Amino acid sequence: MSLIVFEDELWQRFATLVQARPVFELRIGGYTVRERIEATVRSLRRDETAAMGMARPHLMKCFGPSAGLTAFLQAGEPVILINGRALDLAWLPRLLDEPLNTIYLAGDTLLAAYLSPALASAVLYFVQSQHTSDARDELLRFARVHDLGPDKPPLLLGFPWDLINQSGEQLVRDLPLLAQRLPLLTTEMPNVVVRGERVYVDPRARLDGPLVLDARDGPIFIEAEAHIEPFSFLQGPTYIGRGSLISSARIRGETAIGPVCRIGGEVEASIIQGYSNKHHDGFLGHSWLGEWVNIGAMTTNSDLKNNYGNIRVNLEDLGPFDSGVIKLGMFLADHVKLGIGLLLNGGTMIGTGSNVFGSQNIPKNIPHFTWGGDTLREYRIDGMISVTRTVMGRRKRELTSDYEALLRAAFELTRASRGAVAQAPVSRREYASPRALAQAEHDAIAG
Repeated sequence: MSLIVFEDELWQRFATLVQARPVFELRIGGYTVRERIEATVRSLRRDETAAMGMARPHLMKCFGPSAGLTAFLQAGEPVILINGRALDLAWLPRLLDEPLNTIYLAGDTLLAAYLSPALASAVLYFVQSQHTSDARDELLRFARVHDLGPDKPPLLLGFPWDLINQSGEQLVRDLPLLAQRLPLLTTEMPNVVVRGERVYVDPRARLDGPLVLDARDGPIFIEAEAHIEPFSFLQGPTYIGRGSLISSARIRGETAIGPVCRIGGEVEASIIQGYSNKHHDGFLGHSWLGEWVNIGAMTTNSDLKNNYGNIRVNLEDLGPFDSGVIKLGMFLADHVKLGIGLLLNGGTMIGTGSNVFGSQNIPKNIPHFTWGGDTLREYRIDGMISVTRTVMGRRKRELTSDYEALLRAAFELTRASRGAVAQAPVSRREYASPRALAQAEHDAIAG
């Protein structure tokens, strides 16, 4: 069986976050979407089935099989296709028991399919190019169809803020998978106060008291080689990834921290993809951070307006949206760097590879590969690559030629998003559109 996780047309709603990774590599809960699908299938089949990714062309060398589409077509095995925005996988055991050539829909969305090699070959080119509505229409001609409903599970990520809204519930849904490999903490440890019963800790993790693990509102998961330093407070539901350091921090519920992060200060209801630093004081709330992000000391985001109104978010190429929630922080894509003492409004989105410093209050939308503070300009890609190589080396990771090519491709693909920013130097008032300026002024008045 070939297991394929794919991006569909709605990757564009996540464009600010996914220029250096596919949508299915976004972390929410204890896994990325792809990791959760793979772990679920492995637990059901009791084998080492690997999930292959199908994404935009510039991402395939790093996140897909090296042979590309050929790898899928030459296998000659039944194919399971799963949408890379899928969260609640309660339907997946049923799909594995269905006869060949069965598809699951969530309203008009292709959720998943179990296909013969012949039928799979007829639609994989549509899927590869993110034309999954065409793939769906072709499958409707030949396959058995089950519509599982658009407004109830299966749950699909629809917008970036769904990552935050669903984080706590997803951590609870992940409990059966995580509990298969993380033992329940039953041994009393000096100066470690445990409240509640659902604390799961890998024996290779290091817990240095005094600290508090409060699982009364949800489970706490701590992976191997994580280090929880003295005077830390962890409130469930929370996930701490492999090799991460919690540096005398307050980690509040609905938070998921990926591998090899350095986290201090106060963090609430946030997701950190991995390999990122927020090592100093400052508040991070209801926010999503990609990989290789660094946040300077005392930099803080707002996640609530003074008038308790819904947070508005300007999505790249799509315009402003009402998120429908009153608590929402910032979204920082991979390789974003923030200087010390910055203040960020709720709904701020900063694109891949940007380096922002100096200005205390920064714009709510900063394009990919942007450099500056009071003035913003295009970040020269060679300089950005040089910094990336240094940063990754500090975590004993290599900047491979394939990943460098991915970043350079993302730089070119997002050139239009920078607009006037590329004509350095410009002030942020000069490059912002009138509509964006009006919205920024409204947000400032509203808090």
